[in-house]
Amino acid sequence: MKIVGLTGGISTGKSTVSRFLLEERNDWKARIAIVDADVIARDIVAPGLPSYRRIVKEFGPDVVDPETKQLRRDRLGAIVFADQAARRKLNSFTHPYVRLEMLRQLLWHFLRGEQVVFLDTPLLFESKIDKWVHRTAVVYCPREVQKERLMRRDNLDDEKALQRIDAQIPIDEKRDRADIVIDNSGSLSNTKLQVAEML
Repeated sequence: MKIVGLTGGISTGKSTVSRFLLEERNDWKARIAIVDADVIARDIVAPGLPSYRRIVKEFGPDVVDPETKQLRRDRLGAIVFADQAARRKLNSFTHPYVRLEMLRQLLWHFLRGEQVVFLDTPLLFESKIDKWVHRTAVVYCPREVQKERLMRRDNLDDEKALQRIDAQIPIDEKRDRADIVIDNSGSLSNTKLQVAEML
């Protein structure tokens, strides 16, 4: 089984590429699967789970929606993107559980006989998960495009968008470290073509 680490920066289009992979996997000769760290990260902070309890204890009840008991990601994000120590603490509460679930899913896909598994994770290099994979693929767009997309998508001002972008390794550095680069600064059809070529 080959493992490909799929990453990018916030708002570079990694989720778009992952969606293309899912939409068209039936057309490919190889059996492929995707392990999505973003989905896992949301699942492991469900109310009552250990990560959830640690987050609420550390950051207080203001990060919890009083009706649904779900974490208020916007409030938690405002705290951790403005404070590197708080971000490290949050990561220490969540990353061990995310990694464990990623490994569990990798094993499951291995047992199912998948030929290629994409580890879709925004922090592939930051978390040293690139050591787990055979190849790395980075979804790239220039920093200015990244910032504009993030501001539009999340309705952020310039400062808050840059806080989020600067919390990750610069996208140009990720591009330079990648085995495969998917340039997502053009049209969606061009991105889709690059995904097909990668396979």
